[in-house]
Amino acid sequence: MEQKHRSEFPENELWDLTALYQDQEDFLRAIEKAREDVSQFVLDYKENLKTFEDFDRALTELEQIYIQLSHIGNYSFMPQTTDYGDETFAEIAQAGTDFETWANVELAFFDDALIHAEDAVLDRLGQITAYTGLIRQVKLKKAHSLDADVEKALTNLREVFYAPQDIYTKMRAGDFAMEDFEVEGTIYKNSFVTYENFYQNHENAEIREKAFRSFSNGLRTHQNTAAAAYLAQVKSEKLIADMRGYDSVFDYLLAEQEVDRSMFDRQIDLIMTEFAPVAQRYLKHVAKINGLEKMTFADWKLDLDSELNPDVTIDGAYDLVMKSLAPLGEEYTREVERYQEERWVDFAANAGKDSGGYATDPYRIHPYVLMSWTGRMSDVYTLIHEIGHSGQFIFSDNHQSYYNAHMSTYYVEAPSTFNELLLSDYLEHQFDNPRQKRFALAHRLTDTYFHNFITHLLEAAFQRKVYTLIEEGGTFGASKLNSLMKEVLTEFWGDAVEIDDDAALTWMRQSHYYMGLYSYTYSAGLVISTAGYLHLKEDENGANDWLELLKSGGSRTPLESALLIGADISTDKPLRDTIQFLSDTVDQIITYSKELEK
Repeated sequence: MEQKHRSEFPENELWDLTALYQDQEDFLRAIEKAREDVSQFVLDYKENLKTFEDFDRALTELEQIYIQLSHIGNYSFMPQTTDYGDETFAEIAQAGTDFETWANVELAFFDDALIHAEDAVLDRLGQITAYTGLIRQVKLKKAHSLDADVEKALTNLREVFYAPQDIYTKMRAGDFAMEDFEVEGTIYKNSFVTYENFYQNHENAEIREKAFRSFSNGLRTHQNTAAAAYLAQVKSEKLIADMRGYDSVFDYLLAEQEVDRSMFDRQIDLIMTEFAPVAQRYLKHVAKINGLEKMTFADWKLDLDSELNPDVTIDGAYDLVMKSLAPLGEEYTREVERYQEERWVDFAANAGKDSGGYATDPYRIHPYVLMSWTGRMSDVYTLIHEIGHSGQFIFSDNHQSYYNAHMSTYYVEAPSTFNELLLSDYLEHQFDNPRQKRFALAHRLTDTYFHNFITHLLEAAFQRKVYTLIEEGGTFGASKLNSLMKEVLTEFWGDAVEIDDDAALTWMRQSHYYMGLYSYTYSAGLVISTAGYLHLKEDENGANDWLELLKSGGSRTPLESALLIGADISTDKPLRDTIQFLSDTVDQIITYSKELEK
């Protein structure tokens, strides 16, 4: 499957960024306007922030500047992710990065003043609804703030600290060249996007195997560079954690999420020990149904019943998405149904595009989604996942100030995975026969839980080993990372999947390692979304309660937000309930298979 150039795709498969800026010139004018506003703010408030009234007035004006920065920041990086080979997009990205670095340095005085404000001032500010999330974060950071000049220097180095992720992302988008492979006389093109979106769950075992080897060889060529970039990332995080006086790099990275180490460890430990047998039982069933004597890492994404995996058009996906989301009511569907007409989504699977998917939130404009459409059911799951993020952005932005709009990273993946559960539920109840019902439940596992509860959780288990190594004064190269990843995969999959040296390269496949302790939050968010889904099915107020959670944004702590849907995440009950839900799902799939055998 050879990737086409971006110019070969129809307009309706490309997003429309004109809701933000008409063109590059309009974007550059916005930067100049924001630069003037930042300079005026500095002139008005630097050295003039002492009283509650000073800060209240400044925060009102600063919010408008932050909204401009939100629009500029999102627009600056989005075009480049669609084609890393486009020089104009690179110029836009650089202009945005340069401006953001300058603006953050110029505005650093305000953060310093706020952190060093008297407790009585912070307490009064915290009583204003628009500032609750901001002031909560300020109080958390207060104990770890540094001298103003040091803080300014760290802000100035923002682009340097971001460099490892930038290097990795560009390497993945532009340098990971996968060799062609041949099956039964046919030559197949391979790439990062086509492997992950198409070949890895292909029904032909030889195509799966050869595509995986081609993919792995492409990764291996760059493993030393990738390891060097990742080492720079974790060492810089450890350095800042030590500078700020945190007990460990884990405490530093978890502080902003407003959760403690025990919640991080519990998520990994319980899934590694108690969910692993459930996942193994399912994959052994997949192997049996598909007649595999053994399952290799090239096979583990194989569909249970690949003959039922239909091709899906973009228009057909829209219909599936909207019907699946109907249980959330008109208030929700009215907001998200606009995504197709207003072209929020960039579907084109063009050469040079970033793999995977994301949703972004230019405050109170509308969300944007990047993905690569290959026409599989897994693409529908990716789409409804990103529409879940989009819905949360809309409801949070509409009901919260800019300061309170952003959910804690701990549960930011809940709105997205919740939508995936609604899709599986819709598919299951559309059908009457056991084969199609089994298909729907299998996709609940593979497209939702396996991706978020396994793939990202194993990343987190791997990360914990890496950060522990650095915390203890160690270091690593590619061979060490391969060894750690192989160890994690073997521990989780046991005898259900054969783990070899190519599987060990899995650490090279995600950019999440460059985003702090982010990977584990997929499973944490999925625990909350599972609780919300079960609450929706069992309580007539379930839909309204879920919308209240979305609307709350970052105005509440993760614990307070989860309690809106009756989930007490200070305990292990929601996680254990989720594991039981998954075990029941596997049981039901096996029951359907037995019915079909008859």
